[in-house]
Amino acid sequence: MAKINWIEINSLDDITKLRDNYIVIFKHSPRCVVSKIVFTRFEFAFHENLNIQKYIYIDVIKTKELSKNISNKYSVYHESPQLILLKDDEVLHHSSHSDIKFSNLNNYII
Repeated sequence: MAKINWIEINSLDDITKLRDNYIVIFKHSPRCVVSKIVFTRFEFAFHENLNIQKYIYIDVIKTKELSKNISNKYSVYHESPQLILLKDDEVLHHSSHSDIKFSNLNNYII
């Protein structure tokens, strides 16, 4: 079973540096039961997609300001759990709570 290689970032600039391909941002609250369930299901459903360059993990408790900055920059209302799919620094898809499914990403990736 493949495993997601999550990276953690410290600023919006870190996202901009990765902008050449598809990027998944997963906002997660380790304190929230729903977030834990959705995160676990997402990881369980993971299968490697070579078009996705990076999987970014955002702990919304530890990096609250960064999480807000991401929401503001990409005009996506902040929720947790939340998944944002970027391509060339533009939002292709976002979902939250039980709407987050790894299989949905394939609908937006060429």
